[in-house]
Amino acid sequence: MRRIRHLTLLALLALLALPACLPGSIAILRSIDGQTWAARFDVAVGPTGGPAIRFPVDLALTFRQTGTDVTADASLEYNSPLLRLQTDGLIDLSGRLDFDGRLGLESRSGLLTFEGRFVRNRLIGTVAIAGVPPVADVEFVRVR
Repeated sequence: MRRIRHLTLLALLALLALPACLPGSIAILRSIDGQTWAARFDVAVGPTGGPAIRFPVDLALTFRQTGTDVTADASLEYNSPLLRLQTDGLIDLSGRLDFDGRLGLESRSGLLTFEGRFVRNRLIGTVAIAGVPPVADVEFVRVR
């Protein structure tokens, strides 16, 4: 009886330890396929060391995902009383979503890049637009 209890305990321990030995069994890949995430942030434009003009920009990313490969349609929008800029779906990004929640995206032209990470229900990262100095700690929220 004691031997059976000992074998049962060893089998139970082996079942609990097995998932830790299998690659990818603990980290869970986040599914973002079909989701749209958006953020509003300021882009500062001006000469180096001189005064800068701040432009409020809205950026929305709509994702398509196959495993760890991710593509996104990006739309940029800037509205002011004097100027309106809108690029609905003109920017295609591609990149990779890692098991630890890191997301890296880049357009083929280099017009827009994003490096970030999912933190609970937020996507936080750095956005670089067309050679303008990157904007760090941009916080995206899911809109649909």
